[in-house]
Amino acid sequence: MKLLTITDLHGRQPVLERILARAGGCDALLFGGDITNFGSPIDAERLIKLAQAAVPAVFAVAGNCDSGEIDRRLVEMGVSLAGRGVMLGEIGIQGLSGMPPWKRGMYQFTEEELAAALEAGHAAIAAARHRIVLSHPPPRGARVDRTFLLKHVGSTSLRAFIERTQPPLVLCGHIHEGRGVEQIGKTTVVNCGEAAGGYYAVADVGDQIHAEIFRA
Repeated sequence: MKLLTITDLHGRQPVLERILARAGGCDALLFGGDITNFGSPIDAERLIKLAQAAVPAVFAVAGNCDSGEIDRRLVEMGVSLAGRGVMLGEIGIQGLSGMPPWKRGMYQFTEEELAAALEAGHAAIAAARHRIVLSHPPPRGARVDRTFLLKHVGSTSLRAFIERTQPPLVLCGHIHEGRGVEQIGKTTVVNCGEAAGGYYAVADVGDQIHAEIFRA
C-alpha cells in the first residue's frame, strides 16, 4: 500500500495540486495537520475534497495553525484520525492533532490530553499487522523536532508512546526545519517537511515499510 503524507500545507492549494500530480497512484493520503494557515473549516474542507477527488482514501489530523472547529469539521467529513484509528486492510493508522503547549493563540493540548488521544487511537488499531501514527507534532528530543534555534519542542507523550509501543512508522510535521527521517528504537519517524514548500512523504507499506521524502 502506498501512503502519501502531506503536513504543513498552510492553505496552499496550488502546491497541493502540484503534489497530487507529482506523487500519483497512491492508495491513501494523510494530512498531518496545518492544513490551513489559521483558516476556517470551509478552507480545510475545500482542500480535503480536492484530495478526495484524486485519492481513494483521505484521512487527517489538525495542526497548531488549524483550530478546534477545523478538527470538528474533519470528524463531520469522516476523515478525522484525532484520538481515533482506522484499519486499511492489515494496516492500522491512528492520529494526533494539535501540539503541546508552546505559543499562545494556537491549537494545543496538554501532554496528558495528547497521551489520552494516543491511547484511544492505539486501542482502535490493536489488531493491526502494521501500526502507523499520523501526528502533527514530532516526538520530543529527536532531530526531527529541533527548531532552527536548536530547541526541542515536540511531544514528550508521543516520545514515551513510541518507546513503549514501538509502532513501525510515525509520520509527523510541525517543525519545518526538522524535515528528515530518524530511527527511535524499532520506529521510523518521518518529519515530512513543509508541504507549502513542496515537500511530502511517501511510505510503501507491505512486508516491510519504506518511507522517503520528496519535493514537488
